[in-house]
Parts: sequence; C-alpha cells; structure tokens
Amino acid sequence: MPQHANAALVRALFEALGSRDVAAIQAAIADDAVWRFPGRRGQLAGEHRGRDAIVAFLTRVMVLTDGTFALELEDVTASDDNAVVLFTGRGQRNGKRLHNPTALRVQIRDGVAVEFTEFVWDLDHVEDFWA
Repeated sequence: MPQHANAALVRALFEALGSRDVAAIQAAIADDAVWRFPGRRGQLAGEHRGRDAIVAFLTRVMVLTDGTFALELEDVTASDDNAVVLFTGRGQRNGKRLHNPTALRVQIRDGVAVEFTEFVWDLDHVEDFWA
C-alpha cells in the first residue's frame, strides 16, 4: 500500500534531522509553526514559536549534547491533517545518558508541518537530562 503523503513528509523531516540538513528541515516547517516540548524545567521545555525558533531549538539539542543526539524512528502513521511519529531520542550530556521513547503529534497543513507536540514516557528522566 502506498505511503500517505503526510507520512512521507514526516519521514523526510526525520531524515533531514538525522543528516542535519537545515534547508530540508526549514522546507518542511511552516513559518508560523510551533513545537511544544514537555516539562517545566530544563533548557528546552516550553513552546518554540516560528520556524526560526524551532530550528534554534533543534540546534540547541545538538549543542547541549555535543552532537551526540540521535533519533531512532520507529513508526509513522498519518491522515490528511496529522501524523503521529514514534521515535526514541538518545544522547549524552554532562555524564548523563538520554533514552527517551517519544510520541510526536505533527499537525500538517498545505504540505508543511504547522504544530509539533511531544509526549515522552519518562518526564522526570527527560527534565533531569536537559536541566
């Protein structure tokens, strides 16, 4: 069965994240998009509004982990308006190791991502890692 166009969009975005292809990342995200990262503490928690802020957020992930952060894409399912991505984020920082199983809801409009909302399995672990 052919892949839904929005699943292909999200898979291409994750490929761009893995290869650090900023132009491809920017092309997949709307100018006014928002990325919601869970938590109340930690350097990444909260809303990142606008494409530039999202790219800065993603860049900060790499900077804070000295480039060790990696995503392991597990599954993508999509409809005409949304995609749900299951992935695991891994990295190292300040002697700590991140193992973060995550569900990411991506809302899509006119072929670009307009809203990202992350749901993590172990919020205490995530907040401790990014603190």
